[in-house]
Order: sequence, then structure tokens, then C-alpha cells
Amino acid sequence: MNQALLERVLRSPRLPTLPAIALRVIELVEHENVHINQIADTIRHDPALSGKILKTVNSSYYGQTKSISTISHALVVLGLNTIKTLALGFTLIKELKGYTDGQFDHVTYWKRSLCAAAAARTLAKSTGFPQREETFLGGLLQDVGVLALYQTLTDDYTPIIAAAGDDHRRLAELEQEQFQIDHAQIGGALAESWQLPPVLVAAIRHHADPDAGPGELQGQIRCVALANHVADLFLGFQIGPAMEMYYRLAQAWFNMDQDAAEPLLRASHQAIVDLQDLFDLPTGSLDSADEILARANEALMQISLEATHQTTQLEAEKKDLVEQAITDALTDTANRRRFDAFLAEAFGQTTCGTPLSVLLLDADRFKSFNDTYGHQLGDHVLVTLGALLTDATPDGALAARYGGEEFALVLP
Repeated sequence: MNQALLERVLRSPRLPTLPAIALRVIELVEHENVHINQIADTIRHDPALSGKILKTVNSSYYGQTKSISTISHALVVLGLNTIKTLALGFTLIKELKGYTDGQFDHVTYWKRSLCAAAAARTLAKSTGFPQREETFLGGLLQDVGVLALYQTLTDDYTPIIAAAGDDHRRLAELEQEQFQIDHAQIGGALAESWQLPPVLVAAIRHHADPDAGPGELQGQIRCVALANHVADLFLGFQIGPAMEMYYRLAQAWFNMDQDAAEPLLRASHQAIVDLQDLFDLPTGSLDSADEILARANEALMQISLEATHQTTQLEAEKKDLVEQAITDALTDTANRRRFDAFLAEAFGQTTCGTPLSVLLLDADRFKSFNDTYGHQLGDHVLVTLGALLTDATPDGALAARYGGEEFALVLP
């Protein structure tokens, strides 16, 4: 890891610091005996944040049957962790939204982040993991290191973003090649400096490699990691491979077959639609779930057809190679290797009383013919003789070029 660059990024004056109100909410929630009124009073000091939280808890995303009009009520209904995560999310996003410029594709960045966040929470809920809101925020902030690198190394980092295109894994590879550090490592260190909860830090740091994360948090990290492929799918990034990887990892990580995994895609899509307005992010429009799944399944079918074609082609090539290994290149009869193997097998059968004949023959005065008429015409003689022998050889027998102008017939 490039420690010098990491420290440079963390010290960069261009990066946001965690707002005081978010720090205070984190501090209060960590206290065992905190009263909900203390947290409610802290949040109420920021009217915009209070409004966002109330709008969120009353949205279809949380599905409350009765209207919630106060932060204290929201705390009772949703719990400390949910309100803490919402407060963190809204305050951080408010700060981070301003840290881009015309060169940075902020629409795609936030659209991908929101898709991953909604999918991560949906997966955590479906698989029964606790800390769903932290998983949501982990998905939302997993690429905060991209913003940090862009702000710190704008001129050097912009070409890397362009070269990676919509391939998220390629982006990390290019970062490592260029800087010996990647955005996941940067993001994890940044989350630690903000004193975010461990599950958030782990999800950000290990979203590309969940197995490297803490064992007790691997479930939540895997939700964020799998949500990455859902985000690529919804945004149309390498849609076939993204769908294929989603199904494969859902099975491997959560023992979830395709019939169980597909409805989660629809639930994630609905969650994204519900959240777009709440976070006021520049995410643009999103195609319907049916359209996305139809394209994805079509791409999967194409991948399957290409794989089948490739397998058939490889099998044909393998067969050709085997034939080449036992066939004389000039006369197209069997070569000496094939003759030896075939003769040994046929001779073994003679112990059971099966008769066997072997005929050896050569082209008379072939050297003199070659010297007089040249090797090209001599080759033509050998090719013709090989064809005559092959045509005359019965089923179950073998015509072979023994060497030079010599041929052999093995006749079981």
C-alpha cells in the first residue's frame, strides 16, 4: 500500500470532514444509557436534516401505516440504529455532493451508489442480517475513495477513470498499477478517520473482496459486494456478465438459487425508485425492472450460446489436433506413431485366436525417381500411393506411412 499517498489524501483540504451534528449523533448512540430525547434534540438542531428524516420514515420505503410527525416518534418506531444511519447518510451526502466538477461524471457515480445501496439493504433484509441500515450506507459510500482520489489527484486520476470506463474491477486494477493503492483502501481509511461504525468501514474497505473482511461482518460485506453487480446490471454496465455474476455469487454466498434471486432484483429496483427523491441525488432516470431483466436475460442467453459455440469449436480443434498427431502430413495416411500403437493393439488380440497380417511395401527406385524428376513430383507419387492404399484398406484395418517411401498395411 502507498502509505504516503494515503496520508496525502487524508490530509487533503479539498475533502469534506464529518459534520458536527453527525459526529454528535454517533457519539450519543454509542452511549448505553442515552435517552432518545437527547438524540432527537440534536437532530432537531438541523431543520433540513429533521425534514429529510421525517420524509424518509413516512415514505413507502419504510412502509409505515401511520404518519410520523416527530423525530422522537421516528426514533421509537425505527430504532436508534436506523435514525443514526439516516442522519449519517444525509449529512455525508450533503457534504459529498459538492465535491465534483464538470470533468467528473457525478450522475453515473451517484446513480451507481444509490443502486448499490438499495440492493445491499434489500439483500441484507432478505438474508436476515442485522444492521441493514449500515449495510445500506455501506453500499452508498463504498466508492467514496473514488471522490477522494479525484479531488486529490485530479489530473493524474481523470485518465484512469476514463480508461476503466464502466468496468469497476478494472478501475481498482488501474489504481493499483498507477498508485499502489485503490479507492477501496482509501475509502476505508477515510471512513475510519470519520469514526464511522466498524460495519461501515469494513463494507467500504472490502466491497471488492469480502472474504478479506472481518469474519463476523462478512455477511453484510457480501451484501454490499453482491449489490455492486446489481448496480452494474441496472445501469447497463456489462449487463450479461453482471447478471451471470449476480446469480453465481447469490448461490455461492447465500445459497440462493435463481428463482429466489430474481425477485430480489425487482425489490431492489423498487427501493431505488423510492429512494431517488429522498436523497435528492442527480441520478437521472432508471429503466423499468421488466426492461432491465429482459435485456439481462437476453444477454445471458447470448453468453450461453457463445459458450456453447466456443465449447464446440474447442472440441473440434482438439479432435483436429489429435488427428494431426497420428496422421502423416503429406499422404494423409496414419503416421508411424499411429502404426505402432495400432499394431500393438492388434497383436494383443491374436492371443484370443484372432488372425493378423502385416504388409510392408515401398515405392521401387524412388530415390532415382526423385533425383531425376525432383522432390515435388516425388511427393505427388507418395500422395497418390497413400490414397490408393487408403481406398483399398478394408474397415478395421490401417494404412500407414512407415517412413520415407515405405508404407504398411495392418490387416486384423
